[in-house]
Amino acid sequence: MKSFLDLLMKTPKIDRISQMELVRRTRRQSPKDDALYHISQGKDKKGLDVKYINSYKGRGVFCSAPFEKGDFIAEYRGDLINGEECNRRRRIYHDNLKVFMFEFRFNGRLWCVDAAQEDQSLGRLVNDNHIDPNTKMKKIVRERKPHLCLFAIKDIAPGEEITYDYGDSEWPWRCKANSEVESMILSLTPTSSTLTN
Repeated sequence: MKSFLDLLMKTPKIDRISQMELVRRTRRQSPKDDALYHISQGKDKKGLDVKYINSYKGRGVFCSAPFEKGDFIAEYRGDLINGEECNRRRRIYHDNLKVFMFEFRFNGRLWCVDAAQEDQSLGRLVNDNHIDPNTKMKKIVRERKPHLCLFAIKDIAPGEEITYDYGDSEWPWRCKANSEVESMILSLTPTSSTLTN
């Protein structure tokens, strides 16, 4: 009986990188090692697709393959800049670009990954969900530089949108979502004119 690897190597439709990625997955390397591999390659993981959601939310990242709790999902790639440069860019950027700036602390200093540049990477397109996210952002250090990576905090099925909690802030879409929920609740709340004896 031929092994999975033997069959895989004879399949002409799968390119070399895909073969290596599938082999790595069958060996079940640790999520951190998977993240470090994708960081070193500067490429996104297979099993993720970008889809347009609507005019308000824009695009999002969706699974085309299942992911398990703990799996590495994507890196939030962009320019790694210090706090001073981050503040300078915030002053000149349009509001639509500021949402792509991810600030964090590393070694006691403020840093930022500026992902405002459209570069085809997927991590920058993962949307906020402060109520029920399915991933969490973690710092992974490679060659003494921090990298921001998303890891699954629950199993994620094909077709599901990848989301994470952007943290404490008054994001405009949260205000809109909260006002829509309040409007729905108010429309369902009985008033004195709808009550009967």
